[in-house]
Amino acid sequence: MSKIAALFKKYKEVILYLIVGVLTTAVSFLMQWLFSDIVVLNNEGLTTLIAWFVSVLFAFFASRLFVFESKGKKGFFMELLLFYASRAATGFLEIGAMWLFVDILSFNKWAVKGIATVVIIILNYILSKFLVFRKKRGLKSILKKWGIEYYAMVPISRLKVVKEYLLTKNGLDENANVIMMLLPYRSKIVPKNLTVYASVKDYHELVDKLAKRLEGFIQKNFSDAKFKVFADHSPIDEVHAACVSGLGFIGDNGLLINEKYSSFVFLGECITNLSPEELGLSYAEEKDVVGCLHCGKCKASCPTGCIGSNADKKAECLSAITQKKGALTDEEIALMMKNGSIWGCDACQNACPYTKNASFTPIKFFNEDVIDTLDLKTLNGLSDEELGKRPFAWRGRGVILRNVEIYEKYKGGQDG
Repeated sequence: MSKIAALFKKYKEVILYLIVGVLTTAVSFLMQWLFSDIVVLNNEGLTTLIAWFVSVLFAFFASRLFVFESKGKKGFFMELLLFYASRAATGFLEIGAMWLFVDILSFNKWAVKGIATVVIIILNYILSKFLVFRKKRGLKSILKKWGIEYYAMVPISRLKVVKEYLLTKNGLDENANVIMMLLPYRSKIVPKNLTVYASVKDYHELVDKLAKRLEGFIQKNFSDAKFKVFADHSPIDEVHAACVSGLGFIGDNGLLINEKYSSFVFLGECITNLSPEELGLSYAEEKDVVGCLHCGKCKASCPTGCIGSNADKKAECLSAITQKKGALTDEEIALMMKNGSIWGCDACQNACPYTKNASFTPIKFFNEDVIDTLDLKTLNGLSDEELGKRPFAWRGRGVILRNVEIYEKYKGGQDG
């Protein structure tokens, strides 16, 4: 993108507003000439009023369509009324300024006229932006409020549909659009014997709460729309969709990596039959995303050697070992304790160069009730309801209890 194009994109609204202002002035002069010299009303007051009315009407439609892009039918007449009221108010303000500073205080007429014109132009812009065409709280503002910084919209035709029945079940089809959302979860609290994702609350609870908020917004503003939020159990390949959306790339460890939050991210998505324009969004541009450095650090750090093209085919990720049911072998216990994790494994994530300067999550949900160390006292203190809100609950209390008991036994042996 050239420097001129970049500047235009940055100041597009102001530039278009000034262009519309010039054209509005031209329309005003044209109407004045038309009704004075062609129609000949022989009434300058009426001619001026007609010219003002038509020029303001032109300014309204031009501003609505091209400057502030308020294209929905809902609220049209209210916007029109507010636009005329605001222009009338600034018009009277200009008349008042001329009367006070020229007729009463004897200031230079042209100096006052010039200053007043600049002030009125600025006031008209402010009133148009923040009163007449004020952006309603929409999907963007909801996501921002929830701390979701990375999101992008893509047509589902560009993605891999893996569970089509989930689309049809919710009245969606191949013409749907997908809004991919990145949910960074790493808090500033570093867990001592858990993987980071297991130390925070289960993200499905966050997605459920967010879904209710988003679906409520859609039902209120688009009563006939189809809109469904998914996470994990999704009709699409989520990691592929995140890559297509430009939210990240696949590392050598097979994880999605975002340049700001590294691989400590969950994914969720909204699938809808609404268009980007209706939601105030635009399709994600196809762009080159920074990719894996192929530095080999994740492979070198893997406790079981299961990463890379030359990985041991029989090796299991330590994360999978900690989630097994039944009794663990002595080798598996030794491996688990050597790496100090009773649930999951962050070795390859911590070794990744992108993690070194990765940001912590801005999402409030992941900064609440973080478990530093999971011991028997803490685990036994969790009710079944509280346990159900933790990421390790899906395996049942028995598996995590087994791991905690192993950890306590090992820890006791080490202390002795």
